[in-house]
Amino acid sequence: MTIDTLETMLMVMFVAVGFIIMVFLPSIIEIKKPKDKGPRRVLRSLHQKPEVRRPRQIGVPRPDSLRAGQNSKDLQQILSEAGVSCRRIGKNIVRILEGVEFVPNSEIMETIVVEGSMKAGTKCVFHGSVKAKGNAVIGDGVVIEGNLIALGNVRVGDDVVVGGSVHSEGRVTLGENVHVGVAVVAVEDVEIREDSEVNKQILTGTTVKILRHPRLELPATLDNID
Repeated sequence: MTIDTLETMLMVMFVAVGFIIMVFLPSIIEIKKPKDKGPRRVLRSLHQKPEVRRPRQIGVPRPDSLRAGQNSKDLQQILSEAGVSCRRIGKNIVRILEGVEFVPNSEIMETIVVEGSMKAGTKCVFHGSVKAKGNAVIGDGVVIEGNLIALGNVRVGDDVVVGGSVHSEGRVTLGENVHVGVAVVAVEDVEIREDSEVNKQILTGTTVKILRHPRLELPATLDNID
């Protein structure tokens, strides 16, 4: 057998082996691929809805409501005793590090900055400003001597007095007989009752809606309808 014939046979063998590998390689890869074991178990913590923490209810008694011999506490002390995270920034400013709800008839001497939503019950008195990084809901008969500021929506009840301005990055709703000492500023709609008063101006990115008709109190159930 000559050398040329041997080289030709080797070349033919290499070509045949290469052709076989090229034809059967996809099948070999499919066989060697790991088997699908079906759906894997997902940890509960990955698909569980996060728990929404409701604002803490806080009561700050008025000095004239304290019993004889009972000492008044400042806001930071009351919040800390209730387990609410807070810290004082400056002499008359308290930063509250979570949402909070003040029960009716509370009296707060300091300006408060709430890292969440805040709610004030009826007839609360705030001697400073109120700032919330969520929504702000103000009950009936509340007095705020400073400004009311919120990054969310602001809803103000009836017979409320705000000595400064109301500023919202959302919408503002004012109830009946509300007095605002300076201005109302809102990125979205402003809704105000005809008998409410804003001393200077109302600024909004959309529309101002003035309700001129009396508000109707709907019955709680159909049985209460005459």
